[in-house]
Amino acid sequence: MIETVRIEQWLYALLSGDSLLSTLVGGRIYSYVAPQGAPPPWPLVVYSYQGGYDVRGVGPARIMVSAVYQIKAIGQGQSFAPLQSVADRLDALLQGASGSVLDGQVLMCVREQPVAYVEISAGVPYRHLGGLWRMIAQ
Repeated sequence: MIETVRIEQWLYALLSGDSLLSTLVGGRIYSYVAPQGAPPPWPLVVYSYQGGYDVRGVGPARIMVSAVYQIKAIGQGQSFAPLQSVADRLDALLQGASGSVLDGQVLMCVREQPVAYVEISAGVPYRHLGGLWRMIAQ
């Protein structure tokens, strides 16, 4: 079983199912990359797998996976202020969360570190605000 698929199903359901977050980002929640030319208004949310490891029992049996995901708000502009409410909502939804999907479960979700950076594309500043989240899943 590939646990990252199950984690991402759970993550999308959790984020897209929250009415406050959906209002803040207009339903723009994407895995890995936003569609090219994603239309304003900003902000939007993007999540992506960053790395992890398998937890094994005796022998080759895999008990669970420990995975890290970057989950962040992205917006255009000169300030992180417009992203603060989205990042705060992500934190409220994810910290200590757990849940199930059809054939798997996320046992734990905790933030390991914050994320904040700026990149420039075609002269436009894009700000990223969120965190790296550790998820334990089976």
